Amino acid sequence: MLPPPQPDWALFFDIDGTLIEHADHPEGVSIPNDLPQRLAAAQTALGGAVALISGRTIAWMDSHFEPVRLPASGQHGAEIRLAPDAPVVPIPMPKWRAPLEERLKTELASWPGVYIEHKPLSLAVHFRAVPEFGDAIMERVTQVGLSMGPDVEFLRGRFVIEVRQSGRDKGTAVAELMRTAIFAGRKPLFFGDDVTDEDGFREARRLGGFAVAVGPRATQQADYRLAAPIEVRAFLNRVPKLLEQAAS
Repeated sequence: MLPPPQPDWALFFDIDGTLIEHADHPEGVSIPNDLPQRLAAAQTALGGAVALISGRTIAWMDSHFEPVRLPASGQHGAEIRLAPDAPVVPIPMPKWRAPLEERLKTELASWPGVYIEHKPLSLAVHFRAVPEFGDAIMERVTQVGLSMGPDVEFLRGRFVIEVRQSGRDKGTAVAELMRTAIFAGRKPLFFGDDVTDEDGFREARRLGGFAVAVGPRATQQADYRLAAPIEVRAFLNRVPKLLEQAAS
């Protein structure tokens, strides 16, 4: 059970599997109608210190959570927006990005149901439809990716292989945001459900905060655990009221 929220907290949320339930296809997810409002209320209650840290793009976040705009990092740290009204700053386009996608389309064609999610600065190979071939798909993706250069990094999550630029991750995003005026001096809490969130967990704990694991996946870093996204949303809904009670 999470302790009552404190006015010096900063909240960092992964999206898929954390704020919302996973779907069979990445574009098949459903955003609860009241979730943007809940995020906006927590943002106000915490002086703006609520951020989204995801493998999704920031453009996707803005379109699906409108009208709320939050500090955010997308594509596993490859792009960042340090404040709601700040510009989105991307890393330079990785040289391997476009040729790797074309190679993988050919190399993975023998596994029907594998979906390559196009992102501007990274890739995600989804194999939820054929989980029994996960090891073979991982081996093929890694083999092809490493042939493109030494700065390609692979991370296997739940029925997905994330291919990203090395040196950028959810932890580097948390570190950058925590240096801004909105977040500096606060205690960071990172909420996540998958192996791609471990970097965020690690950085939040390094900075004196907590890791909040969502779902059943085992992790050595969890300070607290919530069973499912519905519990995360319930916690989010309580934040403004509990902070108001603590201040009165």
